[in-house]
Amino acid sequence: MIHLKIRAAALVDAATGPTGRGRWGWSREMTPQKIYECNRFDWYLSARADRERYTVFSSTDTRTIVAVVANEAIEQSGGRRRSIRGTVLGPGHPVHDALIGQPMLDTSRNPVTYHDDPIDQRTCACGCGEPVSGGRSFLPGHDQRAVHERIARQWGDTLGFITWFDNEYGTAR
Repeated sequence: MIHLKIRAAALVDAATGPTGRGRWGWSREMTPQKIYECNRFDWYLSARADRERYTVFSSTDTRTIVAVVANEAIEQSGGRRRSIRGTVLGPGHPVHDALIGQPMLDTSRNPVTYHDDPIDQRTCACGCGEPVSGGRSFLPGHDQRAVHERIARQWGDTLGFITWFDNEYGTAR
């Protein structure tokens, strides 16, 4: 989960600003949709952002979560800065209902932090039953374990698979 901390709203010149928006930040009269529209641009996001399913916006004034977005894409927005593209979650969605109005996820001075998703816990796709987070499907190394277990089950070992594959599809060149 990407955690973005936003300050009090400020007006900017939409004509000269990099994104064409007239304001950024947070104020009490802003809806979650408006918070997202004004603040989704120009963040320094690491590669981890590409794996995260949700973005949380927190007000540094109230120290509470004020908007939650289901991420659809992380896009380049100029230089090393990136932007969130997604759908604002509303009442009735379990992630929204669990987080909106709750204390911000951390008080780090860094405006961007990352957290394990407290709501959408999934288990490793290898079948071990261990929880995974951060948009991952497997725990480290478990993808290879799962592949090798299935190869062993069907062909005995890796050489058996390679022999079968080469006979079925032709040898490697």
